[in-house]
Amino acid sequence: MSIEIIGVSKTFNRFKALSNVNFKVETGELVSLLGPSGCGKTTLLRVIAGMEAADPGSGPILFDGHDVTCQEVGKRRIGFVFQSYALFKHMSVFENVAFGLRAKPWRQRPREAEIRAKVGELLQLVQLQNFAQRYPSQLSGGQRQRVALARALAVEPSVLLLDEPFGALDATVRRELRRWLRKLHSKIHVTTILVTHDQEEALEVSDRVAVMNEGRIEQFASPETIYDNPANPFVFKFLGSYNLFHGRKPNGSTAVAASPSSANGVTFVRPHDVEIRRENTDGSGIAAKISHIAFAGSSVNVELARIDDQAVVDAALSMHAYKDLGLKPDDKVFIRLRNTRSFDDDYVI
Repeated sequence: MSIEIIGVSKTFNRFKALSNVNFKVETGELVSLLGPSGCGKTTLLRVIAGMEAADPGSGPILFDGHDVTCQEVGKRRIGFVFQSYALFKHMSVFENVAFGLRAKPWRQRPREAEIRAKVGELLQLVQLQNFAQRYPSQLSGGQRQRVALARALAVEPSVLLLDEPFGALDATVRRELRRWLRKLHSKIHVTTILVTHDQEEALEVSDRVAVMNEGRIEQFASPETIYDNPANPFVFKFLGSYNLFHGRKPNGSTAVAASPSSANGVTFVRPHDVEIRRENTDGSGIAAKISHIAFAGSSVNVELARIDDQAVVDAALSMHAYKDLGLKPDDKVFIRLRNTRSFDDDYVI
């Protein structure tokens, strides 16, 4: 099922949570709403679900082209998964997953044999077939979240909405579950919208990512496009570490102008695109001094201070490159920049 909202706004008292948002998810897509706290992503999810009403005069909410703006939550065929799991503590895993099926009106309720077959199938899908008789208190956080997903899928929703589903889990479990979610989605192909503030999570699992800020969608594109071609400084900054240089890079050069006031605008560079050299053989490098070196597993983070203005520059090197250079604090080196991105001053946040 496709989802489209047209010109939707939402105001809480005087706070504008959503501002004229236009957004379309194609059938079978997994789309992430990515942004900082308070940017409107959960409000947008709740408006789509029917849990919040958009402002009077807002445009329609369309499911497969049909206007569901005035349709109540229970008729939108939506599966909703929250960060808090919301499992019934007094029910076994089996009964938690079966709850939505048993709660249907008796004319629509499947027979007991059908319920058991359906729940068994779902528990196998989420790899919890051996945990059917356990209770939520006997499960890990990752297992509880998979039960919550199975319960949402039991009623065969047309749309699956996930509100920070892995937010309460530790980093290792989050990584495992997001890979599992991507594999699960490739099997079931349910149109899915995931709310997250985790950039890595959004980029890894999504077909497309909508980056939100102050109630607006700043950019909506594939993970590759979002990362390699950010629409503005906000998107660039939100998607990871960065260095900021005042002044545009000279034509034909990979290095940014050394003088902060040499031109209008600013240039952004990711730390992994800062190249460190011992010699300035072609004259295009920027002189800098190493301030600090920090090891980060397979990579090394190097903090440098420019010689000309003492501005801090962060570089991320592979362990191999670091060892080849033999770097140590207080060494004088030269930096050159790859894959730079320039924006006008008007867009700087």
